[in-house]
Amino acid sequence: MAEIKRLVRPVEVNYLCDACGKGMMTKVGDMDPGTGAIEHRCMICNASQTFYWNSYPRIDHVGEDESI
Repeated sequence: MAEIKRLVRPVEVNYLCDACGKGMMTKVGDMDPGTGAIEHRCMICNASQTFYWNSYPRIDHVGEDESI
């Protein structure tokens, strides 16, 4: 199979706090390798939330012709 290339651009992905709706969640621990759990805390209200296999903030890439 042949290689193909396309232009992409980086986008930042954040998660707004479910508790206060204003602060962004940030990772506060390492991922549990058994469950994939990653603890996060809100930067404003300090609420805690666990995400599985996703960490915030993070950088994703989208094609230049794709909308975000």
